[in-house]
Amino acid sequence: MHFMAPPSKPSLRWARIAAWTGGTVTLLAIVGYFVGTFLLNHYLHSEAFRALLNQKTSAFFESDGEYMPIQCNGFSFYSDSYLAHGKAGTPLKELRADQIRADFEPAAVFEGAWQVSNLQIQRVKIALGGAPGPAATPGSLARLPAQPPTAVARSRWIPERFELKHARIEETEMSWSPSGRAGSLRKMRLMLEPSGHDLIATGYGGRLEQAGWPVLSVDHVKLRCRYPDLFILDSLFQLSDSENINVSGQAGLGQNQAVDLLVKFEGISVSPYLPVDWRAGVKGNAIGEARITGSLQETDFRAEGSVHLTGGQLEALPILEKIAAFTRTREFRQFALQKAEAHFVCDKSKVTVTQLVAESERLIRMEGGFTVENGILQGTFQIGVTPSSLQWLPGSRTRVFTQEHDGYVWTTLKVSGPPDRLNEDLSARLVTAAGDEVIEGVKGTIETGAKGIFDILF
Repeated sequence: MHFMAPPSKPSLRWARIAAWTGGTVTLLAIVGYFVGTFLLNHYLHSEAFRALLNQKTSAFFESDGEYMPIQCNGFSFYSDSYLAHGKAGTPLKELRADQIRADFEPAAVFEGAWQVSNLQIQRVKIALGGAPGPAATPGSLARLPAQPPTAVARSRWIPERFELKHARIEETEMSWSPSGRAGSLRKMRLMLEPSGHDLIATGYGGRLEQAGWPVLSVDHVKLRCRYPDLFILDSLFQLSDSENINVSGQAGLGQNQAVDLLVKFEGISVSPYLPVDWRAGVKGNAIGEARITGSLQETDFRAEGSVHLTGGQLEALPILEKIAAFTRTREFRQFALQKAEAHFVCDKSKVTVTQLVAESERLIRMEGGFTVENGILQGTFQIGVTPSSLQWLPGSRTRVFTQEHDGYVWTTLKVSGPPDRLNEDLSARLVTAAGDEVIEGVKGTIETGAKGIFDILF
């Protein structure tokens, strides 16, 4: 039988030294953690911390701003509000945030960052349209301004960097008023999450109001901000439960404030956007899309796109009343459109509509285009009607509707004037054609009679 020899005295001594050293290091680490935590908690309650927050937040928004006194509870802080005024040359005019709560991750401080795990703000009000001045220097979301505010005195261990994991704003209000085109976005719930150097913002609910536009309800909006560019990834606005508008694209927030948007719309009732005298006579729902380009600085936008009408119906329009009276065909007074579509271009002073096609099958078809400039409409169209509808119009087939194809007989129609008092040239031409036909008929009758009398006498 063999027995293990007892450990030597030197081995036992080294084991005791190792155990004592490990215990001491562990104790020092614990003490260090509590001391660091105490110092960090003390710093969170200091004016130096509020000054640091003022500096970093103001740098983020390129503004001059300040938090109200901060109350801390452990590693959470609360402030009644933050108020900032934008610097010259930036789009921000004023920003106010109320009831601000934030939770910090203390361990991240020892890694060189103030990490905000959760930020909650009850209300944010933003006014855009700052006073003109030198353009702001573009940079990243975490950039400092070109001329930073007075440095805040602090220890070397205090981090310079802030990191945000998640933010929630219960009520967001934004207003703008460039060149009299006032607008606002109210009562939107907003979520913010960083993604690399970008900031993802997702909003729900609220109302969008813009001068010259109908009021829109916001279903959702998803944005990506990569300063100085703002990308609209997806959005849905509603005029009613069945009237939807989707917007995507991008806009510049820095020196270059260019806008490039794609707007898709569906189920939009056209009647409210027509001249007053047309609203009762033109019905239908518009589906289409438009590309909108321009600049936020100049509010000079251009829209180009296409639209087609579903459920279209025309009734009691002056030109249709005249056609119905001339042709003795009641169907022209009111009829459904199986097809109605067009291409359009709108800028600051002019609307141009081309490739317009409107048809009520086996009754009437119209093709052409028009412009509206300075309140005056100028248009040229090809009008096709069924041959049978002209049977009561003397001279209409030989003098006015002279072309025949695709099941219709065709003529040119020109219109001009204010949209509510349009002048057209078709009525006069039909009257002239009928008169000429009667005269020709009477003349022919006289000539035939005279020839008969001449033959009898001679």
